[in-house]
Amino acid sequence: MPRFSIIIVHYQGSTTHNEFCRCANSIINQTYQDFEILAYHDGPLLDEKVVFPVPIVCMDRNYKDWGHTLRDRGIHEAKGDYIVHMNSDNLLYPNALEEIAATIDRPPRLFNQQRQPVDTSDIVVYGILARCAQRFGDDVLRCPNRPDYYIVLTGNPPRRLYIDAMQLVMKRTLWLAEGGWSNKTYCGDGEMYQKFATKYGYRSVEKVLGEHY
Repeated sequence: MPRFSIIIVHYQGSTTHNEFCRCANSIINQTYQDFEILAYHDGPLLDEKVVFPVPIVCMDRNYKDWGHTLRDRGIHEAKGDYIVHMNSDNLLYPNALEEIAATIDRPPRLFNQQRQPVDTSDIVVYGILARCAQRFGDDVLRCPNRPDYYIVLTGNPPRRLYIDAMQLVMKRTLWLAEGGWSNKTYCGDGEMYQKFATKYGYRSVEKVLGEHY
């Protein structure tokens, strides 16, 4: 069983095939290699002339729900211990999975009055760089060496409109217990992530590990 199942959703017209290939290659080139990739295309049919770096399952229809139906399919087909969601306009830095795995593996830092650990490793959140930062409000900083990008700070804590689908990594068993990707609205990721973090707790990686275009 792989440590991570990485689910990539791609819908032509919203993102390009080149963006999908960039996303997939950023995963293939990870320093931490204990993962599987599940890639889905939300119809119409793909251009057969394009060579993709990973196998991709193409739907015969367009669900018009920002890829949420395909994320749910990926959750139910995944075999990994943890789920990582990616849009095709996302990318991970080469050491991202290594940093996330190290955060999962570190000993708990917090205990309750009965000395039982309460610092859960079931959920991990991390920071990203993003363009179009106006959607994230005031809680962002410009990246000093990349002035056209912003550092999204409010992935910690996760909350609606201030976190992207890629920024929360959660155990597959919790996804299944929550009924999969049940919220199909535009802000479904932020709404579910806020709920999950409040319900289960989480750990954060205090580093920027990827980008959102």
